[in-house]
Amino acid sequence: MRIAIKTFGCKANSTDSDALFLEAKRRGYEIVDENASADAYVINTCTVTENADRDARHQANRFKRQNQGALVAMVGCYAQVAKDSLVQLPEVDFVVGTANKFKVLDHFERAFKNEFLSKDQVEPAKGFLPEQFPGSRYARATIKVQDGCNYRCSFCIIPEARGRSRSLPIDIIENQVVQAYREGFKEVVLTGIHLAHYGWDQNTDLVELVKRLLKIDGPRVRLSSLDPFEIPAELLELFKTHEKFCPHFHIALQSGSDSVLSGMRRIYQAKEFVEITHKINSLRPDTFIGVDVIVGFPGEGEKEFQETIDCLNQSYWTKLHVFSFSARKGTSAASLDRKVPDNIIAERSEVLRKLSDKTYLNFMNSQIGKTKKVILERPSKKHPNVWLGHTDNYLPTYTLISPAHAKMEVTCEVFKVDGDRVWTTLK
Repeated sequence: MRIAIKTFGCKANSTDSDALFLEAKRRGYEIVDENASADAYVINTCTVTENADRDARHQANRFKRQNQGALVAMVGCYAQVAKDSLVQLPEVDFVVGTANKFKVLDHFERAFKNEFLSKDQVEPAKGFLPEQFPGSRYARATIKVQDGCNYRCSFCIIPEARGRSRSLPIDIIENQVVQAYREGFKEVVLTGIHLAHYGWDQNTDLVELVKRLLKIDGPRVRLSSLDPFEIPAELLELFKTHEKFCPHFHIALQSGSDSVLSGMRRIYQAKEFVEITHKINSLRPDTFIGVDVIVGFPGEGEKEFQETIDCLNQSYWTKLHVFSFSARKGTSAASLDRKVPDNIIAERSEVLRKLSDKTYLNFMNSQIGKTKKVILERPSKKHPNVWLGHTDNYLPTYTLISPAHAKMEVTCEVFKVDGDRVWTTLK
């Protein structure tokens, strides 16, 4: 059977798709490109915005046009919250939620045996946490240690899609990390829908997990997104004292205006972001800090947007991920007044992107002449004897090296900036 998988949304979704991709290979499926003709197509959906919903529907229609006889399955968050409408679409053969993504392969196999199956294969939301290391298609291994969310941010539908927070036990995660290291991975990325909630149901926490992973003979450890108030002193102490703890944080600021944060139901203030970024920088000055910012939340006037600019100017960070607010049906933010016009959202987003480009360029230039650990990922298509990779502090690299292989870790010196990457050579 030929199968193609299309992924929308977050890092956790990408990790789920990796697991599904590798399980399909283990079953003997032929994995083909999403633009190729396949016998079965999987759309791993996101439902953060209504635009994401629309993209998933368009993708289903596109897949069916590629091969009228193919089976098309919607899986994941959008499937979880909108199954009643999705089962009505003639181009969709199965709707599978967040809890049972692997079962989509069983549904395909049974359907090709001419067994009758209901389109609706959605189970109660409880997320998706593989207990065995599923492998990775890439040079870094991503391990999802937590799923679901207990918070109710006013703009977010994800708690409805993935249920309450759940975590894998530490010993299971340790086993997965050890297995990843045995398979040649020099780095693991710990991810989740709300990573800082790790361990709330396991009588432990993220600090204890990181502490345990740093003690074992294994790969370097990188964390995915955290909120500003979710980086405690104990975690920073580990960060300060362990080289294997990658000098990279991703922080979900969302807004630098306290009134907007209140409307979003975010439980911190902008000053906490300013403080934590300076603490991180004081401990390891070359740390890469990526930041999420939402532009155009209802009630964001010129004053509130300037407060975000001021907050960012007072903080230490490296690069912004700028998102335009889009009302999501089913969230309380969708009914708020004082909506921001689309053209204003576009103008403000451009302001932040220009600020981000300037700050990121300055950071890259500051790294010239410095020695970094680089994990090689894939050969460059543009440059012979050059590999693409990332430094320990998450700078994308061109590395002059031959011969080489994916997952290889090398010590390099940064010697120039080229676009959004730096060039490195063996030290």
